[in-house]
Amino acid sequence: MKKNYTIGEVSKIMGISTQTLRYYSSIDLLKPAYVNPDTGYRYYSDDQFHFIDRIRYLQKLGMSLDEIKDILVHNDINSLIKNLTDLENECQKKINELNDTIDTIKWYRNYFSESAENDDNKYAYVQHFPKRYMVAVSINEGESKESYHLRLIALRNKPFMRELPYMRQYSIIMDYSNLIDMKLKPLCLGMFIKNAPNDESLQKPVPGAIIEIPEGDYYCFRSRILSDGWNPYLIKMFFSDNKKKPGLVLANEFENSLKEYQQCPYEVQTLILDN
Repeated sequence: MKKNYTIGEVSKIMGISTQTLRYYSSIDLLKPAYVNPDTGYRYYSDDQFHFIDRIRYLQKLGMSLDEIKDILVHNDINSLIKNLTDLENECQKKINELNDTIDTIKWYRNYFSESAENDDNKYAYVQHFPKRYMVAVSINEGESKESYHLRLIALRNKPFMRELPYMRQYSIIMDYSNLIDMKLKPLCLGMFIKNAPNDESLQKPVPGAIIEIPEGDYYCFRSRILSDGWNPYLIKMFFSDNKKKPGLVLANEFENSLKEYQQCPYEVQTLILDN
C-alpha cells in the first residue's frame, strides 16, 4: 500500500484545497511528512489523513486553528475537553437567545394579527393576568401627549433602561371614575417589559420608573377610547354589581395602522377587587 501521497493526491482524497494544506504547514499546524529537497514536492503519510480530519471537524465545531494547534502539539486532552465545554456553553447561550427572539417574534405577530382582525368588541370577558412590569412616566396635569410620550421615550433610552426587553405596546394607566365619565385623563404612560426585572433594574437609574402591575382577574373589553363617541356602558354594567369594585385600570394600545394612532382600538383591563 502506498505510504506517501503528493499534496495534490491528498487534496483530492480529503476534499481540501492545496492552499489550505500549505497554510497548515506555514503555521506549523501540519507539516508534510517529507519534502523532496531537490524538487520541493510535498508528501504526506497515510496516518496524517487522521490529523487533517481532526483539524477540520474541530474547526467546524468552532475552534480556531491556534487553539487546535496548541491542543494537537501538546497532545492535551484536558484542554480539548475544556474547549469543547466552552463551545457547548456558547452554543447553548445562542440557542437561548434565539428562542427568546422567536418568542418575541411570535408576540409581535400575534399582536399585529389581533390589531388587524379585531375592532371594537361587542362583548367583554374576564381574564387572569400574572404579575407584570412596566416602565412608565407619571403624567402631569394639563401635559400634552407629545410631552409625556417624549419623556417616556427618553426614559427608555437611558443607558441602563435601553437594555430592558420591551414589548412595544403603549399602555395607559387611568382613573376609573374619569374613564366611565369619558374623561380621558391618563395618570401614567408606560410600556411593558417582557421579563420580570431583577432588583438592580428596580433601582437604577430612575427610582420608580419600573412599576408592578398586580396579578389578578381583569375585566376586559376593546374600544376606540381616543375617538369621540365611544361608550363605556360595558364596564359600567359590570361594576354596577355591589359585590365587585374596580381597581387598577389599564388601556393597552393595539396598532391597526402603521401611520396614525388616533383611531387605534385599546383593550381596557380593569382589575377586579372583591368587597
